[in-house]
Amino acid sequence: MLRPTFRSVGLASRSWGEALFLMLQTITICFLVMHYRGQTVKGVAFLACYGLVLLVLLSPLTPLTVVTLLQASNVPAVVVGRLLQAATNYHNGHTGQLSAITVFLLFGGSLARIFTSIQETGDPLMAGTFVVSSLCNGLIAAQLLFYWNARPPHRQKKAE
Repeated sequence: MLRPTFRSVGLASRSWGEALFLMLQTITICFLVMHYRGQTVKGVAFLACYGLVLLVLLSPLTPLTVVTLLQASNVPAVVVGRLLQAATNYHNGHTGQLSAITVFLLFGGSLARIFTSIQETGDPLMAGTFVVSSLCNGLIAAQLLFYWNARPPHRQKKAE
């Protein structure tokens, strides 16, 4: 099994700020979704469980193999998410209101992350994750270009 190198741990500490704010943003959104559904207690329980799991994962109790496995689990999550989106675009025959700027920034960002992960860590697992992410983001970008002038069909309102 591939293991992160000591240098990849250094990169992780350098990109900690980015990951920290992305994590805070995500758990805030999750809590707010539950809160506005009237499930505030469930949202607070989610935050508590998330915090507990985070403490365990960041502690020395968690073996490096578990951390590597969790890092590798990003690949199927990215692939499934992007392929579902690509399949929906294909089925619909258009990309809907998908933002071209966002798609191309995601694609460019994932390409840049390949380079930086190779330069900073040399970790093939981390670089491979960004290669797969770039391929998937490239597929969505290609669909955006292919369906550029396609418009969703107008839905007629039902007569009451």
